[in-house]
Amino acid sequence: MKKRVAVVFGSRSVEHEVSIITAVQAMNTLDSERFEVIPVYVAKSGVWYTGDALKTMDSFRNLANVSKIAHHVIIQPFDGRSTLAVQERRSRFLRAQPALIPLDIDIALLCTHGTNGEDGTLQGMFELLGIPYTGAGVTGSALGMDKILQKQMYVSRGIPVVPYVWFTRKAWTDAPDKCIDDIERQLVYPVFVKPANLGSSVGITRAADRASLRTALDVASHFDRKLLVEQAIVEHREVNCAVMGNETPVASACEEVFSTHTFLDYDAKYKVGYKATPGTDGTHRKAEARKVPADLGDDLTQRIQQLACQAFTALDCRGVARVDFLIGASGDVYVNEINTIPGALAFYLWEAIGIQYRDLLTRLLDLACEAFEDRRSNIVSYDISDLLTGGLQGKSGTKHI
Repeated sequence: MKKRVAVVFGSRSVEHEVSIITAVQAMNTLDSERFEVIPVYVAKSGVWYTGDALKTMDSFRNLANVSKIAHHVIIQPFDGRSTLAVQERRSRFLRAQPALIPLDIDIALLCTHGTNGEDGTLQGMFELLGIPYTGAGVTGSALGMDKILQKQMYVSRGIPVVPYVWFTRKAWTDAPDKCIDDIERQLVYPVFVKPANLGSSVGITRAADRASLRTALDVASHFDRKLLVEQAIVEHREVNCAVMGNETPVASACEEVFSTHTFLDYDAKYKVGYKATPGTDGTHRKAEARKVPADLGDDLTQRIQQLACQAFTALDCRGVARVDFLIGASGDVYVNEINTIPGALAFYLWEAIGIQYRDLLTRLLDLACEAFEDRRSNIVSYDISDLLTGGLQGKSGTKHI
């Protein structure tokens, strides 16, 4: 029988629109002989929707129309447990509450980017519902989103990162001059200022002096409560590498990203400098300024692939992720950040080594089921007498989540 795959996307995030593109590509690429696709779209308002109309980009030209073409999805108790349910649209001729129908889901393919989707919140909900889901778990997702905690983990594992300073929004608003003094004491211009918990380069600003630093910190403070300031590597190359697996991850091909911008901001990534070309699935893929595989040489390629796998395992990630690197003019390699749900699921980096997008999606769903079964092997209750007498030996998994 086909597995029913809920492709979850959207959510209350500044990366909402990017998520829609990722999801539509995935829905039109999944192996239709093995999987039944169920779109689950989370609007910016927080309302959840489903319906076949949500499988195409045309349905999202005007987001306000989604409520007219789709059904509500809510969390509802059924048979002693909570699950997702579909609420039929209310008829204008009937006053009765529309019926709730359980939305039987075997697995969730998460295509959400940024906050409220990639940061562990959505993952925690699926943990509680007992539904397998793709990608990193709650811990890995939260660490992958928080650039500060992420760097602290990397430093503890000996993974190289650029020098940085961080502080809270309250510290900035209470004593801005002190914050700037601390930055100037530890770093040199230029620097990059970032919100700690966003992706797609949203809220990131390059600062070359004290005045522009003050402006950059003001901008970042509108997006998150924690602010990160990093030492800029003035002459550098930007290289990305994807990683896939659970306990034994493997690395993809590397790509080098080019831009005429000072850095790849949101507009450079998604609005300008690219020629949109139609994909075979009816969506438009961006012909970005990138080279795959990157011209790095064997030694540097292997170094980056090894660091990518180390960064992946350091955060206890699963499924697929993309690790972004900076390479200085002297050849020093720094891990910039990890994306636990990368745009387009980084399919192009796997196609470069012979893994087609459809096969990648199938593998991700298999990895999700593998991780789910591993979690189910945990005991959730025990008798203290059994523990004291060693009676739990051989009983692992007798009571599952």
